[in-house]
Amino acid sequence: MRVTVESTGGFTGRAVVVARYDTSGLPAGRAERVRRAVDALAAAHARGDTGEIGADLPGYRVTVDDPDGGAEAPRVYEVRGDPSEPSPIGVLLDDPGIGGAEPGDPG
Repeated sequence: MRVTVESTGGFTGRAVVVARYDTSGLPAGRAERVRRAVDALAAAHARGDTGEIGADLPGYRVTVDDPDGGAEAPRVYEVRGDPSEPSPIGVLLDDPGIGGAEPGDPG
């Protein structure tokens, strides 16, 4: 499973990659944390919960590409709010360097 987290909005309106993971290359425990965070995002979106409301809150776009999991097309989740743990976005932003991208790495 490949997961890309982008920070969205701000003054420029640009999306910036802030974390990237490929679970096949992560230690088992970290890969499981990423999978659980993605599952929690999917469950929240199924309930219609996309995070807090407010123009001044941080926004994130999480793109999940999981062809081995049976998904034909990448799934995209838009999330707003404080990225503090134990929220799924907080878990994904916890240590973005492990996934192969440093904060702000464009690609």
